[in-house]
Amino acid sequence: MRAEHGQALVAGVVLAEPGPGGGEVRTWGLPPDLVDALREWARVAATAGVGVGGVGAGPSRDPSADAISRRGRQLAARLSVELAAPVDYRDPVTGHRVALRGVTRTPHPPPVPPLPRNGNGHGEGAPAPGPVAEEAELTAVTAAAEPTPWGVGLTLAVLVAGVVLLANLALAAPLITGLGPIGLAVDAAVVAGLVPALWLNRHVPTWRWAVHGTFAGTGLALVFLAVAAF
Repeated sequence: MRAEHGQALVAGVVLAEPGPGGGEVRTWGLPPDLVDALREWARVAATAGVGVGGVGAGPSRDPSADAISRRGRQLAARLSVELAAPVDYRDPVTGHRVALRGVTRTPHPPPVPPLPRNGNGHGEGAPAPGPVAEEAELTAVTAAAEPTPWGVGLTLAVLVAGVVLLANLALAAPLITGLGPIGLAVDAAVVAGLVPALWLNRHVPTWRWAVHGTFAGTGLALVFLAVAAF
């Protein structure tokens, strides 16, 4: 996502209104209000004349450039929510590129962290020597933008799955022995009561791995218990 010459581009396609003769316009299925907001943001950025080495460069930053940069990052986060896909955002003020991993649909999307700005007035995308004037705050979005910890996450999921499997078998085995299929139904009802709480945490960092492991361990336990019951 970027702004060029007063036009908003998503995946290299200009978001524009259809002409008098109609015709197909690529909007990626975005809500009309988001399309209008993106187009307005691009027009304002062009009118203000921001750009790499322009108003946004240098230690003294124009307040309007700050507002345009901040608005663009907010729209990029919402675009990622709507598309449920990663968004590579290029800030029209500083020229920095921000890669946002797919942000999940939540009632209140987390704020996007501010872009780092060079302390010596360089507006180029490459970092200049010296300390950074402003460091990005650690938020849910910065965590989402980091690489997925597959190794640690899968290890945690396997450990949780094993614990849940053994615990379910140990607790439900007496029911299956004494009641047969009825005991299996009782165990399935107890497990079903835990599903809503687990489902709500399926996208929460760290907890999602434990949730997936719990689902896997419970499913395996029900399979073994069903074989024993019948």
